[in-house]
Amino acid sequence: MRHGKILGFAVLVFAGLCTLAVAQTRPNTKVPGKVAMPPTSAPAQNPNAVEERNKVVVRKVFDDLFSHGRYEEIPQIYARNCVVHHDNKTSKLDESIAEGKGWRAAAPDMVMTANKIDISGDMVMVDWTAHGTNTGKGNGVPATGKRFVIHGNSRFRLVNGQIVEVWNNYSRDELFRQLGVNPTLGHLYEKTQELVAAVNRYFAGNDEAQPSR
Repeated sequence: MRHGKILGFAVLVFAGLCTLAVAQTRPNTKVPGKVAMPPTSAPAQNPNAVEERNKVVVRKVFDDLFSHGRYEEIPQIYARNCVVHHDNKTSKLDESIAEGKGWRAAAPDMVMTANKIDISGDMVMVDWTAHGTNTGKGNGVPATGKRFVIHGNSRFRLVNGQIVEVWNNYSRDELFRQLGVNPTLGHLYEKTQELVAAVNRYFAGNDEAQPSR
C-alpha cells in the first residue's frame, strides 16, 4: 500500500515537470512593455485645407481663364460633366466655354476680378466685376469700340478639387446696352446658338444637359 502511494506521487510529480517543460519551450509572442494597438484608418481630410484648395481652383476661373484666356487649364479646373446655369438656361461645359471665348473675342482686353470670395462646404460664392473694350466681334456683337463694366455673382460647386456645377447671375441686357447693341438682337443670337447646340447634342446622342443637384 505504501509503495502504491509512493508510485502515484512520483507519477504526479513527473507529469507536472513535463507540463512545466512544455510551457517553457513555447515561443513568447508578447513583447514586454508594449501593448498591441488596433489598426488605424487613413486620416480624414482637413476641411480647411479642402476649402482653401477649392478657393484656389475658383480663382483660376477669373485670373487665368477669363482674364488671360489660358484655356489649356480647363481640364484641371472643370469636371467633364460640369453644367452651367444662367437664368432658366442650363448649358454643357463646352457650350459655356464657347460663350466665354466669344466674349473674349468681342473684348480682347476683358478682365474679370473676383472682388469677394466666400466658402461654405463644397460651395464657393464669388462677387465679381468684368470690364473691357468692345474692339472685336463675338457672340453676335459687332465691334462698337465701347467700354463696359458689368457686376455679377457666381456660385461654384466642387467635387475632388474640380468644378462640377456653376450658377451665374448677371444682366445680359445691361451688357448689350453698354455695348450699344439692341438687346432683342442680342437675345435672338443667343436663341440661335441654343438651337445650334441642341441640334449638335441631338446628333451626338445626348440631347439634354445634365440636371442640377
